[in-house]
Amino acid sequence: MDIEYSKIKNLFMRQSYLDAWDDYVRSLGTANFINWDYCILTASNEDQAEAFRTQIDHRKKERLLSPKTKYVVLSDPDGIRVGSGGATFNVLKYISEEEQGKDPFKNKRILVIHSGGDSKRVPQYSAVGKLFSSFPRQLPDGRGSTLFDEFIIALTGVASRIKEGMLVVSGDVMLLFNPLQIDSQFNGAAAISFKEPVDTGKDHGVFLNDGNGNVKNFLHKQTEQTLKDMGAVNEHGMVDLDTGAILMNTDLVNALFSLISTDGVCDEEKFSRFVNTKARISFYGDFLYPLAEASTLEQFYKEKPEGDYTDELKACRKEIWEAIHEYSLKLLSLAPSRFIHFGTTHELKDLVTDVSQNFEFLDWKKHIISTNDDNEDYSSYNSYVGSRAQIGRNSFIENSFILEESSVGDDCIVSGVKLKNENVPSGVVLHGLPFSDDRYVVRLYGINDNPKAIMEEGARFCGADLGQILSRNNINLTAVWDEGIEHSLWEAKLYTVCNTMKEAVEDALVLFKMTIGKADENEISGFLSKNRTSLAESFRRA
Repeated sequence: MDIEYSKIKNLFMRQSYLDAWDDYVRSLGTANFINWDYCILTASNEDQAEAFRTQIDHRKKERLLSPKTKYVVLSDPDGIRVGSGGATFNVLKYISEEEQGKDPFKNKRILVIHSGGDSKRVPQYSAVGKLFSSFPRQLPDGRGSTLFDEFIIALTGVASRIKEGMLVVSGDVMLLFNPLQIDSQFNGAAAISFKEPVDTGKDHGVFLNDGNGNVKNFLHKQTEQTLKDMGAVNEHGMVDLDTGAILMNTDLVNALFSLISTDGVCDEEKFSRFVNTKARISFYGDFLYPLAEASTLEQFYKEKPEGDYTDELKACRKEIWEAIHEYSLKLLSLAPSRFIHFGTTHELKDLVTDVSQNFEFLDWKKHIISTNDDNEDYSSYNSYVGSRAQIGRNSFIENSFILEESSVGDDCIVSGVKLKNENVPSGVVLHGLPFSDDRYVVRLYGINDNPKAIMEEGARFCGADLGQILSRNNINLTAVWDEGIEHSLWEAKLYTVCNTMKEAVEDALVLFKMTIGKADENEISGFLSKNRTSLAESFRRA
């Protein structure tokens, strides 16, 4: 029965996928097709925003985006991190100023893609944003797809399901569903939820149904037993997963806008109280919690914030509660559907190397616009792999040239580099990044590394203890971290800034030799004598 259901589910998803492409094609030129009025991407800073605009401008030039939709990229104001809620307020401010009317959101269909993170868990996409990461699909028009393209295609049909309002989605997940499943009748907001196994739910957020089709409670990263005890797991071991996709009607949008406006016009004093680095308001934590049936103001004050808990955040939460707690959050549990998270480097590698097993029914492929497209051992995207090169099993090559006698080990990601007679060890990411001053850095780290991890808390680098690596190579902490900076892998100055890509690749491989204790004194001293950068700084300088 399970096998038969799986076949039916896959057939449904495949047909939905094909229908979504047809909707997308119609959106490009059919006069009466209902499109989004706005598609707004949020970015962490102006440099990242400009990278997004370049991607969008290219698609506009090629007529790959609907001319009826206004595509906008908004960075956090003044380059400071204001949280996903602050970024949403910034969206409301922008639209109100564009529309210049007393009811700026009336009859407007608005798509917001929050994509302003640093991508710390997938550093190879920090500069261009995870939203424009490679996707294992060649589109029917011949293009290699990205996560952004998949969003636009999949969500095109949603616009016709609502008369007006806003759909907010998170830029690091792929949602596969049929828009016809959406019921737009709700009071305030509706959470798009998918049925997923409890093993997936315990690592994400889960909605608890109140029995009347609304969300009673949010259960974020709870244990499997807690989810069962709370009644969130059905008889098939499935939960209502929080996908990060939220529909808001115009009443709720106006209620939120009232917090930053006076007489229908954005008020700079109010805006600055809600959009700042001290309050750091979260869309998911601060806008949605008051809508759940079992929520209380007292508990709202205790909810974990996106940044630090401050007096400013507490004051904002009180005003948010008073403005929107009368609304509810409907639970739209869609099935069949699929949820794919791009949260970590390891998850990304598994996704692109296992497509033939898990997503072949959607025409996803292991090789997209690349050579050696009959080799099932590894995956590639927009890459050239020479006939004499050797690529290990379950590795992923993207936007790269692998030439002559080069070799790449098992379980690797090689991104944005040119290799010529180089040997990349197993289990690492090798990522080339050009700087605006025509220099290069090649970042190397382990496929399972967590760049957020702190040295004093046992952070690991390429499978070894980071602190022990530094000690073994007689490297002082001051050579790796600036004074006052936390000793995280994200901030560690481990990567040399070079005049050529070849030199940067060679230095990255010397760094790996240092992690396994095989670098000689000349290599170590040469490494320490060079200008070095971190994952964080190289992201900012790219």
